[in-house]
This record gives sequence, C-alpha cells and structure tokens, in this order.
Amino acid sequence: MAASQYPYTQPAMLSNSVTTSTTVSIINGMQVSTTTFSSPAGSFGQITLSPVQNSATNVEMGVGHQKLSITSLTFRAAFGFDSGQVLAVGHATDQNGNDPVAFSEQICQWPNNP
Repeated sequence: MAASQYPYTQPAMLSNSVTTSTTVSIINGMQVSTTTFSSPAGSFGQITLSPVQNSATNVEMGVGHQKLSITSLTFRAAFGFDSGQVLAVGHATDQNGNDPVAFSEQICQWPNNP
C-alpha cells in the first residue's frame, strides 16, 4: 500500500456481540495498528501495536458484566510480498457475563502493494 492509502480500517466480528475495528496508519515511517474492541454494551478499549511492540498478551477488558480476555493480539507489518495482519486469540462472555466463547481470528489484513 502506498502511504497515501493509509489509514486503512477493517471491522471484524470476534464472538458473541464483540466487534473490532482495526485502523492501520503510518506513524514515523512505520505501519501501526490500533484495534478498538466494542459491543452493544459499550467500548472495551483499544490496543495499539507496531513493529517495535508487535504483540499484547493477557489483556483483560470489561464493559458492564461482559468480559473480554485477549490471550494474544499479534501484529505483522506488510512488507515485500507479505500482507500485513493482526491476529486475535482469547475469549469473550455474553453481555450478562456468561457463556464464554473462544476466538482465534485474523481481524485485519492489508496488502503492501494493492
């Protein structure tokens, strides 16, 4: 992707009612992703990753009774022929805090050259 095509945003569904929106931007010449986690109950929060800090592990978030556990969120920048990606692994409860559902998803992918 040419720098002029950033920022790039991609939504994804994790589980139950939990959704993500990941925006990839160029900051100081690096691809940086910011993932926002939300549900109808509200916003869980954000995690920002880059080549310098390319993963977040064991992050616990909550909104109301609903809980979101991120075992790992991993970032890989697009480079050469390889697409960039953000992978999420963890589990989330329903809005009442019950019935945890596991997820292991690629929540964002972007090309280096469209």
